[in-house]
Amino acid sequence: MVIRMLRRRRQSAPAASIIARPSAMRRDAFTLIELLVVILILAILMSVALPLYLAAVTDAQVKTCRSNMQTIANAEAAYRTSDPSHAYTTVLANLNANFDAIPVCPSGGTYAVTISDGTAKANNGAAVPAGGIVVSCTAAGHGAFAPGIDSN
Repeated sequence: MVIRMLRRRRQSAPAASIIARPSAMRRDAFTLIELLVVILILAILMSVALPLYLAAVTDAQVKTCRSNMQTIANAEAAYRTSDPSHAYTTVLANLNANFDAIPVCPSGGTYAVTISDGTAKANNGAAVPAGGIVVSCTAAGHGAFAPGIDSN
């Protein structure tokens, strides 16, 4: 008896569902509400992810700038070592023999080398002794680097 009912149901089910719901066969697109919900979810995810991405980009630019300042300080040391009668130079073009190319700040700042008179401050706030060099960047938040004083 149960088997007969199942057979009847199998035979009649497809025809009944097609007749009862003809709109189900035509549904092959998303509704406006479904699309708006997806766009809303994507907007929420972007609002969370975008500040994190921008902070990571800014942090990478500061670290690249710091690395460039260390490279300039190393070139200054090589410039001074190449001829002991030379003092440090504040002109980056004089260091071309020690660079492949003069480093460029990723944020568009410019580098300046100053020779401390004892009042200059390193990036960590410590005083730079007279005769030491400080490499600084004009971009906001990039600071300065004093070799031997600022930690790596």
